[in-house]
Amino acid sequence: MVNSKFLKKNKILIIAAHPDDEILGCGGTILKLKKNNKIKVIFLTDGISARKSNKKLKNKRKKECLNLFKYLKLDKPFFLDFPDNQLDKIPLLKIVKKIEKILFNFKPNIVFTHFENCLNVDHQIAYKSTITACRPLKKNPVEKILSFEVLSSTDWAAFSNKSFQPNYFINITDQIKEKLHSISFYKSELRNYPHSRSLKSIETLARSRGTSSGFKFAEAFFIVRELEKWTNDIKYKQKT
Repeated sequence: MVNSKFLKKNKILIIAAHPDDEILGCGGTILKLKKNNKIKVIFLTDGISARKSNKKLKNKRKKECLNLFKYLKLDKPFFLDFPDNQLDKIPLLKIVKKIEKILFNFKPNIVFTHFENCLNVDHQIAYKSTITACRPLKKNPVEKILSFEVLSSTDWAAFSNKSFQPNYFINITDQIKEKLHSISFYKSELRNYPHSRSLKSIETLARSRGTSSGFKFAEAFFIVRELEKWTNDIKYKQKT
């Protein structure tokens, strides 16, 4: 469920490994919350250089992303330009420092990022670097961290003993059509059904998550950590 506090006057930071992960993982939520909240997005890599080291293709992917953000009337995203599918070769501290610079300037109270056990190594490092950057220090503004799922990564790791088990659902019934239209901006990443990164599969997942939570369509998340700040104390629930 999503409470009324979540719907307005928050600063929300989405930390994604690649352009398109943000729409696959929480596109409906972005559409639902963007009117009354301040939203910014960080992309750690270009999402294409590991497979096709072609400058023209990189620029095309970035253009797809910028066109989408313009269409959604979102602030221009931050491109950190680390190499795609090679984040495990970059010192974690280097990635964390880049995130921290944006985080402490923007001061979000809610952060969305990848699930820690996704199949894609960049998703795993995105999670680790986010958790490190958002560690519960007194000066850190982050109160809530949620992990999202990404088709063709989270689902392909479902047979491990640490599969994605959501405990927080957001109703996107009114946003599902717009989410599907939004992901269509990333034409280079869409596949034909029954591939999990097809429009039909994306809609099917949203319908399934809705069935699990009493909605027609929903996006599912795992609450990694949630803080309650009382006077000078910080009490928090850590994932188990």
